[in-house]
Amino acid sequence: MTFKNKIKDGFAKLKSNRKMQIYVGVAAVVVIIAIGGLIIYNNTKHSATPVVQTYTIPENEKIFINGIIVPKQSKEIPGPANGSNPDIRVTNGQNVKSGDVLYIVKDEAAIQEIASIKTQISNLINEKRALQAGDPGLVSINNQIATLNTSLSTANAKAYTKVKAPFDGKVYLNNSAPSSGSDTGANAAALMTVQSTDYVMNGQISEQDLSKIKKDMTADVTILASGDTVKGRINYISERPQLSSSTDHGDSAAALSLYNVVLTFDTQEGIVNGYHTQATIEVNTDKYKVPTKAIVNNGSEIYVFTEVDGHLKKVNVEILSDSEDYSMVSGDLNENDIVVKNPTKTMKDGDPIPSDLSNK
Repeated sequence: MTFKNKIKDGFAKLKSNRKMQIYVGVAAVVVIIAIGGLIIYNNTKHSATPVVQTYTIPENEKIFINGIIVPKQSKEIPGPANGSNPDIRVTNGQNVKSGDVLYIVKDEAAIQEIASIKTQISNLINEKRALQAGDPGLVSINNQIATLNTSLSTANAKAYTKVKAPFDGKVYLNNSAPSSGSDTGANAAALMTVQSTDYVMNGQISEQDLSKIKKDMTADVTILASGDTVKGRINYISERPQLSSSTDHGDSAAALSLYNVVLTFDTQEGIVNGYHTQATIEVNTDKYKVPTKAIVNNGSEIYVFTEVDGHLKKVNVEILSDSEDYSMVSGDLNENDIVVKNPTKTMKDGDPIPSDLSNK
């Protein structure tokens, strides 16, 4: 009998045997129930495992300061106030050292006074020679000579005035030098300017951001003309707002006070006088915003779990301020760190994180 015939014979017996039909039906139902139960158990077990929700720490707040590169020191040197022509001893763009003579002013009145005093002293000396030793007149003559010598020293100091460089740098002559006979106001105008050869960034910050910065904060300074970025550091913050002619308080930006800020550079390479810049300063770099429910406080320590290479890392934190939804903390955290939002009591440092974590 072939296999096919055996199957046909078996089905024929099954159809004719009522008891066997019952046994087969019961067995089929048991198998179906077992398979269904296994599926339900697996699904229930899977759904009982909580989905790990995560939160990414936002980037630190950034403040932008626009400014311009200027010499660290700059001083205008006025021309002579007495209307005389200066004897300029430097050339335009010349490097100078502190104390170098920039120009000399000759005071004609003082020179004439010197000549007159010298004549008087000479005459008194001649009179003195004509007197005998012990003559009472010698005392008077000596006193007069002493007084005239004092006046001579004063006149000599006024005769030639040397104007010197106040610091190391470069000197730049103005286009027009004062001429003889010009008025005192014109003569008092800047004859030349001395500027240091090291530069700083001079910028302004609004009243909204003033309290967020402090001296010695570092910054990334972008030189707009070249696109290069150099490291900078806040050297000075003015306590006085800049004067503004704007009175239109309908514009909120125009209504804000601005404060001068000076930044120094870590390098002078690529720094050009007059170039415009933008400084970027990260603030609150030691404070991080995390969900309040992400913080675990077991009584002995306070911490959060972060995700590192698929594993949990416990990071101890200090709560600076808190609210129902978010808290500010400090600790060994960084911007863009991934924090577990819904930690459980069973989570431990180093545990693997399920691959289907949810960042919400």
